Amino acid sequence: MPTSEEVAADPVGCKGFGKCAVLVKRPVKEITKDCFEYPDRPLPETLEEGTVLIKHLLISMDPTHRIWMSDMSQYMPSVGLGTVMRAGVTGKVIKSADEAKMPVGTIVSCTGGVCEYSVQPIAMCQPAMPNIPYEMSMSVLSVGSGHTAWIGNRICDAKAGETYVVSGAAGTVGSIAAQLGKIAGARVIGIAGGPDKCKWLSDDVGLDGVIDYKNESIAEGLKRTCPQGVDCYFDNVGGETLDATLAAMNWGGRVAMCGMISEYNGGLENGGESVGPTNYKMILMRRLKVEGFICVDHLGAYPEALAELIPAVLAGKIKYKEDFREVGIEDYVDTVNLLYNGGNTGKLAMRIATE
Repeated sequence: MPTSEEVAADPVGCKGFGKCAVLVKRPVKEITKDCFEYPDRPLPETLEEGTVLIKHLLISMDPTHRIWMSDMSQYMPSVGLGTVMRAGVTGKVIKSADEAKMPVGTIVSCTGGVCEYSVQPIAMCQPAMPNIPYEMSMSVLSVGSGHTAWIGNRICDAKAGETYVVSGAAGTVGSIAAQLGKIAGARVIGIAGGPDKCKWLSDDVGLDGVIDYKNESIAEGLKRTCPQGVDCYFDNVGGETLDATLAAMNWGGRVAMCGMISEYNGGLENGGESVGPTNYKMILMRRLKVEGFICVDHLGAYPEALAELIPAVLAGKIKYKEDFREVGIEDYVDTVNLLYNGGNTGKLAMRIATE
């Protein structure tokens, strides 16, 4: 792992083919179109032992893309300049160096890139779950969404009768975490932006209260919906929302820090200023437990998470939305920026091809 003084960059990146989004400039604040070039690379004629050629069907859009393309301190090497932009993908094997281990036609998920095709080690490809639509492997049952929500929910340890607040509650991770809290018997409050998202959380998801941060201050919303304070908080956004929620936490509360999307375009690596938290002292005053986590550090628990998530999803106890955009690779910047301006509804992905 790189130290805080040294951030490693991956000099190779995804072995991408066809149309590819190649990072040529690191963004300053917002991700702009001049950060990428889009070469069209011919497919390989042969494969190395133990690899497969995958045709990408879905490319995941995740808030961490903004971190990966920066040179700020982070939890894994940044995307190297001149390499294909990293992304989670679901795709179909169209050529295999070992048919016995992974035959042509297998639908798999893996860490790939923003490109039409990629060559992947067989050992790093996760076959789609049988009798489950492969799209679910990109959304509600994926490591980055369902598993992430499950891990954070376990950290928060919401109990029956407690007040559980979830920011980014209309997103895939937030909405699943909120519904897991409801299943546990907690009183769940969601924070989201805009009346449509808040209506969905109230009417369809069945949360006990919602705060529309675009039309109400977080602090006032917490006073209104959490008169007895907050026992646990699933944080997807950081910044001012985290600041306000720390002030509302009860003694012995728990915070699962999953993301800080409100600050990802703030240019922190270029001299920008963080907007919070200024209520850091509440961690001491209220004896709070705060734990940051990354889903890949908990892959060993993925089967346990699926054992809980799959029955709940199939029984309709967990509702979710998929926002799969049928776009080209050259539309990557416009698509990923929907995450930061609130333009998506549910799990966002680029649909590059169909099965």
